[in-house]
Amino acid sequence: MKKVFYTVVLQSQLGPRAGELLLQEEAGTVSGELCLLSWRNRFSGSVLQDGKYLISGALRSRADKVSYDAIFTVHQGRLSGGLITRHGCWDLTGVEVTNSPAEADLLAAVKS
Repeated sequence: MKKVFYTVVLQSQLGPRAGELLLQEEAGTVSGELCLLSWRNRFSGSVLQDGKYLISGALRSRADKVSYDAIFTVHQGRLSGGLITRHGCWDLTGVEVTNSPAEADLLAAVKS
């Protein structure tokens, strides 16, 4: 299983929101967590082609839970795409977090 962490920024209707994304890829499927506004939001989906993903999930906040579908690409450590919600399309961008293998294992344990 391939696991990659990203620091991300979501351009929502309420302005930019910084967070983290854990992407786990295995055998044509993808899953993970999008952490925003102190909430861990699980998602799942499929690999469309190498470096291109289609995912679905829901973003939680104190006031609401917004379902989304998203298409994004990863190229040379950079993530870009958009979340399609009932409130419109929100841009998502990010950069891969590169750590030593020991740090990556520690981050994975914290995220689990």
